[in-house]
Amino acid sequence: MIAEGRAIRHGAANIDYAMGKEMAEVVKINSLPDNIEPLAMWSRMMQLQHYFGKDSHSAHPLKDTALAFEISPTSEESKDWTIDNWQRFLAEWINVFDSITSVPDKPRVKLKPTNLKNSQYVAALHRDSKSGIMHLHIDANRIDIRGNVNDAHYIYERAMAAAAKVGQQRGWKDAQE
Repeated sequence: MIAEGRAIRHGAANIDYAMGKEMAEVVKINSLPDNIEPLAMWSRMMQLQHYFGKDSHSAHPLKDTALAFEISPTSEESKDWTIDNWQRFLAEWINVFDSITSVPDKPRVKLKPTNLKNSQYVAALHRDSKSGIMHLHIDANRIDIRGNVNDAHYIYERAMAAAAKVGQQRGWKDAQE
């Protein structure tokens, strides 16, 4: 399994892509109404940032307003999965991701924890156009529902560490193998 993460400024475009791609399936919409358009979801995320004073009009605005992740188990690991399987996998990955407070290669670096499980996010399932491998796109608000900022330091390394830990817990091959 592999995963990558990044802090982005173009959350609206990312959500629109994740949910609007042909044959995309919504796996989970967290802390947002599920019966609204993708751009309306992004608007709700920006309203939350405005409410907590983290938007572009505040004294200390967030430059990168969203976190974007792509998570991909191998086709063998996710063979015959239903949406329920993907939802359980997503919850497991988010719990592990939120627990990471250090970087494997930099043990002296201490990171602020994230709170994705209590953040607004959208997770959609895509099929890779070339390989056909299923993968998740997650687009999350940088602000959780309590107004705390989800730390983006070493976000790529955190995503990979969470993937490695979930894969290890499930007995899957390490991505480097």
